[in-house]
Amino acid sequence: MKIKNLLLIVFAFAFFSSNAQIKNKRIEDIDKHQEVLIGECSRNGLIFMDFGHKMKFYYEKYELDVKTIAKIKKKIDGIKITIILGTWCKDSKEQVPKFLKILDELKFKDENLTIIGVDSKKQAYVLDVEKYNIEKVPTFIFYKKDKEVGRIIETPKKTLEKDMLKKIR
Repeated sequence: MKIKNLLLIVFAFAFFSSNAQIKNKRIEDIDKHQEVLIGECSRNGLIFMDFGHKMKFYYEKYELDVKTIAKIKKKIDGIKITIILGTWCKDSKEQVPKFLKILDELKFKDENLTIIGVDSKKQAYVLDVEKYNIEKVPTFIFYKKDKEVGRIIETPKKTLEKDMLKKIR
């Protein structure tokens, strides 16, 4: 009886594990002829290949707008953010590290941040991203009380900080 129960537990664990979302999944993007991250990603997952080199460069180089960040700090509670990016995309390589530096300055909690990688067709395959209506990457989507309140698409209109402040008001 004990062996039967143990086998049942092992089978259940294997079944649910195989259906779970795998973070930092890499695939070959046929159109770009390169490996890309697909589906849900962690910040650590972004530090791979060329994307990681660009990420470090733009993160360190970016000068924060501390005055605007101080205003954002007063309004950031209750905000959740989803970033849709392409590790193959020039704008993602430039804007995402800057945005993450802003979040670090804000001490934004990782549990309120979702990062999703897509291929050059804006597909994640392991994750349905159609609901986000992505046309360009990166797209930064801001939510308050689970309702979308704004987006920054591809590049900011003014600066990331000023655009972010405007979106979360």
